[in-house]
Amino acid sequence: MNLNLLYIISLQEMPQPGIPKFLGVILTIGIVSICIYYVSRYLETVYAKVHKKPFFVHFYLTHKKVPTSLVVFLATNTLYNQLDKRRKKYFEHRVAHFLETTKFVGREGLIVDDDKRMQIAMMVIQLTFGMRNYLLEYVETIILYPSSYYSILNKTENNGEFNPRSKALVLSWEHFNLGNLHQEDGVNLGIHEITHAIHYCSLKSNNISSEIFHDTFLELEKHLSSLELRNKIIESKILREYAFTDKFEFIAVLVEVFMESPEKLKKQFPDIYTYVSRMLNFNYFKV
Repeated sequence: MNLNLLYIISLQEMPQPGIPKFLGVILTIGIVSICIYYVSRYLETVYAKVHKKPFFVHFYLTHKKVPTSLVVFLATNTLYNQLDKRRKKYFEHRVAHFLETTKFVGREGLIVDDDKRMQIAMMVIQLTFGMRNYLLEYVETIILYPSSYYSILNKTENNGEFNPRSKALVLSWEHFNLGNLHQEDGVNLGIHEITHAIHYCSLKSNNISSEIFHDTFLELEKHLSSLELRNKIIESKILREYAFTDKFEFIAVLVEVFMESPEKLKKQFPDIYTYVSRMLNFNYFKV
């Protein structure tokens, strides 16, 4: 037999290189997982459009706990005290996770102790407790000043600000405390600045919680297009004048009132109350 023919036949009989079986299985699983993710994400978006909430809010493989020395602070939070035993575990888990992933920095000699860290962490978790995506993507650092400070960003004297470029939330501890001491005046620095961060995340982040917040806010804007309703809100004085600076300040002040005086807001403007509760998926007030 011709040697060239034998060579060709032997080449044909040799195993051809290809993807090993185990790599093929892994690749198949990966492709199927990606398909399942995008299909479920689409279905959840459709579900959220109709029901104004995600498929689920709480799911944790393990439950983190705050250090024993910090447990006493949990009982100082109004929402935590209203929750059942199961949801209290969720609340504690989220606070513990927030503390682990967020850096706290004191300025002008301010010492950031456990009380400060816990009060801020609990406020963030309270505002995002109805959201599945509760860790704010654009807040990695909390900067605390003793009192008002000069903002390099805004070139003004400030009590607080949200800086998305630096992924920082800056607060005057004095004014943060004042907001917590007077809980029914609709002025709360912590709630205000955290709401700015949530609002910004809703514009930049691609998750179901941000999507619900953003879409419902657009619905609220449409609802507020009525001149008669806007005049009614102004005349009621339920929102301080600063709310009418722009749409970002409006929603921040509105959430302040929602959190501090839910009964008052629901009584005077039940539709607006409903929109805010949907934005935050927050249904924990007994009003």
